[in-house]
Amino acid sequence: MERPHGITRRTTLGWLGALAVGSAAASGCEGPSAKSTSATGDYNLTHWVADRGDSYLVGHRGAGDVFPEHSMESYQAAVAWGAQAMEISVGITSDNVLVCLHDLTLDRTTTLTGNLRTTTYDAVRDGWLDIPRLGPAWQNKAKVPLFEDVLRTFGGRVILCVEAKDDRAHGPMMSMIAKYGLETSVMLKTYFKSKRITEAKGAGLGVFAYFTTPTEMTVDAIRTVASKLSPGTDAIVVPNSGPGGYLAPELADAAMATGLPVWPYPLHRRADVTHYKALGMPGAVTSNIGYLLGKTKVDVTDQWATGAVVPGELTRDPYDDRFAVGWGKDGTILLGAQKTQHFLTLGNLGPITAPSYSVEFQASYATLPADPTANLTLAFGHQDDAYYEHHLGTGNGYHAILQADGELGLYAHRKGKAAGIRLATTKTAAPFRGEWLSLRLEVTPTHLTWTRLDQSAKVPPKVIVIDRAYRGGYLHIGRGSTDGVLALRGLKVSTL
Repeated sequence: MERPHGITRRTTLGWLGALAVGSAAASGCEGPSAKSTSATGDYNLTHWVADRGDSYLVGHRGAGDVFPEHSMESYQAAVAWGAQAMEISVGITSDNVLVCLHDLTLDRTTTLTGNLRTTTYDAVRDGWLDIPRLGPAWQNKAKVPLFEDVLRTFGGRVILCVEAKDDRAHGPMMSMIAKYGLETSVMLKTYFKSKRITEAKGAGLGVFAYFTTPTEMTVDAIRTVASKLSPGTDAIVVPNSGPGGYLAPELADAAMATGLPVWPYPLHRRADVTHYKALGMPGAVTSNIGYLLGKTKVDVTDQWATGAVVPGELTRDPYDDRFAVGWGKDGTILLGAQKTQHFLTLGNLGPITAPSYSVEFQASYATLPADPTANLTLAFGHQDDAYYEHHLGTGNGYHAILQADGELGLYAHRKGKAAGIRLATTKTAAPFRGEWLSLRLEVTPTHLTWTRLDQSAKVPPKVIVIDRAYRGGYLHIGRGSTDGVLALRGLKVSTL
């Protein structure tokens, strides 16, 4: 599993365990009237605003695309990868202990069930964070952290954008912040309609005011919240959703017209950052901060044998369990989402910069698609890591396919055109259920070669095309059908 440089799982787990032992008896709410002498840092909002320049990122749930969200490991990874600010969700147990958890219930992200506010801290401590889409390697590895431990570890070292998910936690949360003298090192994260905005501004706090859906973003709503905020300390935070996957331009323009910093959330892809920067938004909130900052290594092989998603490995929506990959044995993953195509962006392998390279992998249908012309696909030649699936018509590149009836083909796709452009095809034997297929793509400055290697013929079937149009360095792999289950393993990129 890819880690921030110098941080191993053993290190983070040992460190987390030490924190849990040291704070096991803490109520999370009560504290001395005097400020704590704990060795928190002195980095504050003024410093960050002066330091961050015209391009900066805020960690979302730490590094929630690749680590269990709101875990110490996730927060530590985000900071190790360069986060100067991150958002923190705070909840409260039945015995008034403040913990970091996004939901009011325990069901989605832990091994426990029920409402957090009716569960004791001892019960929470006995459970584990559990987010299966991140992979089996994370099973029973991360705990729900105490908010106090988060303050002790990161307070005054990075800006913490804190939100009480349960209103009952708000007062104790603010008291805990005051206990550690961190009022100038936090922003209050809150819904754009919340009464807490006025309270926070009266207390001199920075505010992270967010909209949850584009439909809420009327011009009046944007202007109303903007009237309560200051460009030097606050931000309007807007959802990364809308036509084509992005916030509609007119809504982005309305937010930008306020003169306040506008941060879209959550961003997962480098292409997302490019899109919003072009609209004039210098900051953004991301759950994949290491990858977006270019702090993670470029792999030459898949990392599926680790049993964990790695930075840059992106489904259509990395936060949506419907698109999660399945995990098989011996470095195998499964693409089995139903009633939708199922593709994986291989940002961890890109950008490929070699002028000539090959991509090899093995594939097998655990369940064949009903349509014999449905295909498995390797898309390549893309200039960025924007999401790809068939017939989107949103980018330029190529796709190499093998249909369920055995047809091997090379196609081009162009921005603004849904249908692919056939370059070359040839017939091969139709794959059968459970058969492992071996495929190889070769790209040179002039030629594209797509070969099926699992056939018994002396000369493996292949298609060769002379085409120089697209040579971008990002790959996508997937299942172009809306049914069936495709298994993948052994993917590697080699320089020719």
